[in-house]
Amino acid sequence: MATIREVAERAGVSPATAARVLGAYGYSSEESRKKVQAAAQELNYHPDQVARSLATGRTSVIGLVVADIENPFFAEIARGVADVAAAHGLTIILANTDEDQAKQREAIKVLLGMRVVGLIIAPASSRYQPDLAGLHERGFPIVLVDRRVEGVQLDSVLAMNAEGAEEAVTYLLDLGHRGIGVVSDSPEITTNAERLEGYRRAHGRAGLQVDEALVRVAQYTRAAAQREARALLESPNRPTALFGTGNFMTIGCLLAARDLGLSIPRDVALVGFDDMDWATIIRPQLTTVAQPTRLMGRAGAEQLVARLGGDRSPAREIRLPVQFHVRESCAPPAKADGQR
Repeated sequence: MATIREVAERAGVSPATAARVLGAYGYSSEESRKKVQAAAQELNYHPDQVARSLATGRTSVIGLVVADIENPFFAEIARGVADVAAAHGLTIILANTDEDQAKQREAIKVLLGMRVVGLIIAPASSRYQPDLAGLHERGFPIVLVDRRVEGVQLDSVLAMNAEGAEEAVTYLLDLGHRGIGVVSDSPEITTNAERLEGYRRAHGRAGLQVDEALVRVAQYTRAAAQREARALLESPNRPTALFGTGNFMTIGCLLAARDLGLSIPRDVALVGFDDMDWATIIRPQLTTVAQPTRLMGRAGAEQLVARLGGDRSPAREIRLPVQFHVRESCAPPAKADGQR
């Protein structure tokens, strides 16, 4: 790789002048700028970003912290962030927390040590987090995606979770289902709490009380969701429909039904929150609440870019609409004699 000194020699200027031109700081004459830029192009010069960050104390790198990159939902968010970052000359460093707050704190510590200029975070918990509050108080740019954090006024990009869940459960109620089981991740995360709120709201608007025995909370894994869904389906008062509040929760419901030899939708109807590619590949195709996942990532990155550009307006909460896709995994509940 060519060095600044070599570019300076080719241009016939001092290394200091070449550095000012290539670093876009300080004064240089128009003639010098043209000479240096031509020499840099001839020598195929590329700036040493590490050296630049050491000299200026600033990088063009942002941190993206997500709960589980194995989950296609977060991979799609990352793609949306990457699209916007690339358009603005920003590089992304990705960290994974496995829904663990200790891992999240360590990831943020490492990213700050790498001099990232801002963070986009899908927080591992929605409880008050002193480290995020401290960064926010010091003016460090942070944008939350998919989830909020209580007690800290941070920019956030969220889906209309309660509304989407209410529409999905209302659809099942309109089909005649009265025993609707729900398998959810921890309600300590605002996303899940809002979807459970929508589940309850749909029952309330139909004049029905929620049977709390049908509400199951699983750890954030497919295996845990499968265990909770199976427990519901093996209970004496088996639900006639299931609602999975997230991608992994829905997969757990599918696996539990398969384990027990139950047919969807003949034996049990199923609606999932999240509309991944596999939802239309399996048979029957899955009825889902679709989030604008990539748009969520893009909107989060655009808000961070605005903050990096000097926007000091109050924190914004952006709510993106969801879409309910009716496919093949729901039908009216079977009657006692097996006829509909």
